Amino acid sequence: MEEDRYQDVCTYVRRLIEQGQLRPGDRLPTERALSQDLGVSRGTVRDGLRLLESMGVLESRQGSGNYLSDHMGQYLAQSLHFMLLLGEIDYQSINRMRRAIELQSYRIAIQTSTPEQVQGLWRIQEELERTRSAEKDEAFHDAIIDLGGDPLMRIVSDALSDVIGHLITQFLTRGAQDLLHQTLDTHRRMIEYLEQRRVDAGCAAITRHYDIIDTEIARWQAERRTI
Repeated sequence: MEEDRYQDVCTYVRRLIEQGQLRPGDRLPTERALSQDLGVSRGTVRDGLRLLESMGVLESRQGSGNYLSDHMGQYLAQSLHFMLLLGEIDYQSINRMRRAIELQSYRIAIQTSTPEQVQGLWRIQEELERTRSAEKDEAFHDAIIDLGGDPLMRIVSDALSDVIGHLITQFLTRGAQDLLHQTLDTHRRMIEYLEQRRVDAGCAAITRHYDIIDTEIARWQAERRTI
């Protein structure tokens, strides 16, 4: 049926990407061209394009056309926000995924990191201890994940951080001082064990770090239930 053929538009665009004919930022063929190439109505083409836009695959620019998106990861964060609001996921599951990504990245970093990269971590940590800034905390964890060298892990991690970031800011600015000091200590241990290539000890430090965040999430949720 004609109305079901909007999926052909998605398949066609995916094929253009696979063949190297479309790259992020490139303009897609016009609706008329897609209609002619696929043998479907322009209404069907528009349905397919709207689906791709809702997925974050393309951007529609008024008066200019449709372009292949170069920041699809932002749409992942939006999806996670809605999943959280609808109760499909919770902050604990977000924290578990962040923990898993960082552990795997750290294991890779143990094998591949350079002394210069480790020094970069120390510089971020010094700024974090001085400012107690959520941005510096995020930069620290981003740097660990970047050392793992997996772009998908970074995309997913960025989306997760976008969702949980406001809680991390609260923990750093208004959390119990003893837990804050413990958190900063786990950071230092991560770097020290990275320098020493001690993977088990480093992973234990990461596990301890995320255990602390889990404790803070539980406390925050308990406070909300009493309000």
